[in-house]
Amino acid sequence: MNKQLLVISESTSFPWGMAAANRVRNLARALLDDDWTVEYLALRGAEVSVNGTKYNSNGVEAGIAYVYPGSFTTRPSNWWLRRIDDVTSWSGAMRLLISRKKAGEVDAVMLYSRNEKVAGFWIPFLHALKIPVILEMCEWPLALAEVNESYRQKAEKFCREIVPKADAVLPISSFIENEIKEMATAKGKVLPSLKVPILIDIEKYEKQPQSKTNDRENYMLYCGSFAYMDIARIVVDIVHTLHILDMNLPVIFTGKENARRLSELQRYADQKGVLQLFTFTGYVDESELHRLMRHALCLLAPLPENPQSESRFSTKIGYYLASGTPVVTNNVGDVGDYLHDGENAYVTSRCDASLFATKITDIIADPSAAECVGRAGQSLAFDTFHYTKACSGLSDFFRQVVEKYTS
Repeated sequence: MNKQLLVISESTSFPWGMAAANRVRNLARALLDDDWTVEYLALRGAEVSVNGTKYNSNGVEAGIAYVYPGSFTTRPSNWWLRRIDDVTSWSGAMRLLISRKKAGEVDAVMLYSRNEKVAGFWIPFLHALKIPVILEMCEWPLALAEVNESYRQKAEKFCREIVPKADAVLPISSFIENEIKEMATAKGKVLPSLKVPILIDIEKYEKQPQSKTNDRENYMLYCGSFAYMDIARIVVDIVHTLHILDMNLPVIFTGKENARRLSELQRYADQKGVLQLFTFTGYVDESELHRLMRHALCLLAPLPENPQSESRFSTKIGYYLASGTPVVTNNVGDVGDYLHDGENAYVTSRCDASLFATKITDIIADPSAAECVGRAGQSLAFDTFHYTKACSGLSDFFRQVVEKYTS
């Protein structure tokens, strides 16, 4: 065994993507620290905004070699060009895998996909090459299907037929870990599993100066995509509730732009009479995002009480905590396993705007206590979610999977 791993993905857009790309990076770093070699292989062009930027089809990021073997480094918008991207990327990936296997340059593959057709092809193909497959599970498709019913049939097939074919699984939450055990048991199989929670890199936070109470500016911060419109509306509801209490706190809203959904959210905020309190920035660069987090009054992380929130664990919370600014969220899924109200975060019992408003009022009323909560949250992030801590045992787990498969 040469401790060589290939990461295959159709969606993480490493190294240019956000949360998913960061997870690839941090999982790989934990293995690199134990002398693994890690290479990222894309099954299609990256889902990133071009804006005149030219991306290289191969390179090295954080010690991780990456390659986009298709005709497009970034995913085209044209339907026909997307099909060309799919064909050339997949055929290029197949050739690369065969050559790596012949050269003895791959011990295992970590696969990122919740698509039943994608995983349904690549797992048997990799097994034909005698390569074990570890599925990385950041979301549970059946939970997503309960939020988006049209997805159910595909989700059922992926969870009940595809997941048990893998050789091991890396779930991000206890919910997914338990669901996988049930699915594997139903198939009469024991599927090795190692729960790896949200992962962050704390280097940038350690080097930044600590913000103090008098450094706080009078704004709240929410970072998120307009794809989660239900959460965006909750943020508006929180601001509206505070407005009724004569507390007009502005919100800086960062994240991927979507003109149609932005217009929809602006109309909703206008109906509530709080549109003037919102600043929508779109994407901001990493250094500016860190500055905004450090100097905010608090960081908002409302999580709808639905199966999706119960199953996933938002990486955003880890980076929120690392900033040292008080985080306001609610108890759903794995949140309560790590965050405790008034100790390392402000945690409400439900995702309710009035409960969030009460916690924000507490922060304003006692800024010294809020600073202590923020510091404790930062310590939690450094001690629990930094990849060197959260990935403890990952290298041994991968080695055991490979040894079991080859034997």
